[in-house]
Amino acid sequence: MMRVLISGFEPFGGREVNPTALLVDALKNREIPIPIELTMDQVLLPVTFDASFEVLQEKINSFNPDVIICFGLAAKREHIELESRAVNKIHADIKDNAGADPQDKLINETGDEVYLSTLPIQGIAGALEKEGLPVKISNDAGHFVCNYLFYRLMETNQDTERLCGFIHVPLLPEHAKEGEGSLSYSDLLKAVNVILEYIKY
Repeated sequence: MMRVLISGFEPFGGREVNPTALLVDALKNREIPIPIELTMDQVLLPVTFDASFEVLQEKINSFNPDVIICFGLAAKREHIELESRAVNKIHADIKDNAGADPQDKLINETGDEVYLSTLPIQGIAGALEKEGLPVKISNDAGHFVCNYLFYRLMETNQDTERLCGFIHVPLLPEHAKEGEGSLSYSDLLKAVNVILEYIKY
C-alpha cells in the first residue's frame, strides 16, 4: 500500500488558529475519507526555523512514506496554491514562534538555488478544478518557515523515489480579515480527499 504523510503547522503570527493544524486533527480523527489503497500518517510542526524540519524528518524516519505533502497557511492568498519550487533563501517579515527573524540568508550556503516539487501538481490542479475548488500553481512559496521546510524536504529527497511537495491554503472564513483570502473548512477537507484520491494512482 502507498504510504502518505501529511504535515500541518501550529498557529503563528499572533493567530489562534491555523487551518493546517485543523487538517492534521481531521486526519487523526478520520474526518476525511481515506482511500483504502493508502496508509496515512500526519504530523503537526512548530513554526520555527530551528525545529520544523527536524520534527518532520523524525516522522519520515519512523513512517517511511512514499508521498509527503506539507501544508501551510498563506493568509493573503485566495486559492489552494500548489507550490512548484522551493528557493534557497529565508527572510522573515515576522518572527517565528521561537522569536527568530533571519534576514536575507541562504538555507544552505552550498545548496542548489531551487528545488522543484515532485508531486504531480498539474494533475492535482486539474482534479481540484474539476471539483470546483479554487486552485493555482504557484512559483513563490515565500521566504518564511514554509519555504524553509519545503527546501529542506526537497534537498533531502533528491536521491529517493518519494513524491514530495508543499501546498499553501487560505484562512478559514471566520478568521479572515479584509484583504485576506479564505476557504471553508468543508472545502479544505474536500480538497485533501480529492488530492488523496488522485495520488493513489
